[in-house]
Amino acid sequence: MDNSAPATTTRWSTPAPAVAALVIGGIALLLCAVLLSTDVTGRALMAIAGLMVTGFGAYAAIIRPRLALTTGDVPTLAIRTIGGSTTLTPADVLRVRVLTLRRIGRRSGQLEIDFAVDNRSVDNVDNLGETGKQRDDSDDLSRLAVFSRWDLGADIVEVAEEIGRAGFPVDDTR
Repeated sequence: MDNSAPATTTRWSTPAPAVAALVIGGIALLLCAVLLSTDVTGRALMAIAGLMVTGFGAYAAIIRPRLALTTGDVPTLAIRTIGGSTTLTPADVLRVRVLTLRRIGRRSGQLEIDFAVDNRSVDNVDNLGETGKQRDDSDDLSRLAVFSRWDLGADIVEVAEEIGRAGFPVDDTR
């Protein structure tokens, strides 16, 4: 009889309606640049803004889910970036930290995941050191992934609590 806990996966990413709004807004700006603008400078500025907004929406759509937590016998945390996905176990994660910052009179939160990566086991990490020399195979790399509410589409504190319940080291410095 198998008494292991059933594996569940929780995913966090930018909300789909926000991604759709970015893409639609960017396309609308591009159309306005082509159809409505009468001066060259205004047309160029609207086209650049449209390309940037559409690109940001496409980026948010491509990297879904941004963060995925799989619980079970060995919990894993998958971080998705434009370069690929990195899967971590609690042994790989040095610290998960919740930060609260004041910006322009408003509090905003960030979730930091500090993790060690062995360069022999991860494909999407470059193999060059700071000096441009080839790294030794025994070198370990440390990476920091920073997420905001926009990236995860959920409250940062709730995400950190969920990650902590799965067995990852969480440091709440609010």
